[in-house]
Amino acid sequence: MLRCTRALGLVLLALATASPAPAQDAFPSRPIRLVVSFPPGGGVDAVARLFADKMTAMLGQPVVVENRGGASGTIAGRQVAQAAPDGYTVLVASNSMVVAQVMNPRTELDIERDLLGIASTAPQAVIVVTRPDIPAASLQDLIALARTRKLNYGSPGAGSVPHLVIEHLFTSIANARMEHIPFPGAAQALTGVLGGQVEVAVVTLPPAVALVTSDKLKGIVVTTPARAAALPAVPTTAESGYPSVVVTVWNGFFVPAKTPKPIADKLSETILKVAAMPDIKQKLAQLGFEPTSIAGEQFQRDVAAELKTWAEVAQKAGLKAQ
Repeated sequence: MLRCTRALGLVLLALATASPAPAQDAFPSRPIRLVVSFPPGGGVDAVARLFADKMTAMLGQPVVVENRGGASGTIAGRQVAQAAPDGYTVLVASNSMVVAQVMNPRTELDIERDLLGIASTAPQAVIVVTRPDIPAASLQDLIALARTRKLNYGSPGAGSVPHLVIEHLFTSIANARMEHIPFPGAAQALTGVLGGQVEVAVVTLPPAVALVTSDKLKGIVVTTPARAAALPAVPTTAESGYPSVVVTVWNGFFVPAKTPKPIADKLSETILKVAAMPDIKQKLAQLGFEPTSIAGEQFQRDVAAELKTWAEVAQKAGLKAQ
């Protein structure tokens, strides 16, 4: 009996002193980066910063914004795709990244293969604006003007959604052309109009709201089915005679494709909870966003469908892959 007791004691002592197996750290255990696909001042950046503040409080770790603009989101997309799939690097991008893949098949980024969409939030209209001195009070006026004189327009980049909207609307449908001047982001394109570098800009709605309400720029048309609450005086494309041109730009959150499901799900749930907060919904609406969101699996299906849709639009507009 004494020998059994002594043996049991040795076993318990061994268990007590043995090094414990390394346990996976509870996620998150360190700061998370939101890599934004456009420079500061645009709609994607505004959404990322709103969400980062709330996510910090909910996750108990700093969520910091890092801007990596360029190539309509492809540069930021590649950076996140190549990051460790551990949930600590999250991409915030728009469907301009989808268009960029369509326009440049040789890019090193394949969205469906390399990234995992975990949520889509705060869709926004595309708006066409002009300098106040441009003699066009409506979309029809602007199209007529483009047929009679040379006009140029700025966008947030070649292959961005606003770029394709104008090419589809003017070139494919209205048989009118304007010269395209790409800028790094929406804020820079708007600055280009204000500074006289271009006569027209096509950008996402939020960064243009204050400029239109202060009469520094003239709002011509928005691409959503209904007028934007932030700019109710600006008509829609449907009201302007082009009902087939209805486009919204989403703000999507992505992680590297091989991110473990529990981590991706936790991030997705956090983002959707932030999107549902009354103060966030109110702020988004004030800025010109639609305060709605879509969960990961549906968002992934939407991205797959958009890859096909934008390929058709680019073909009809005569835009060749780069």
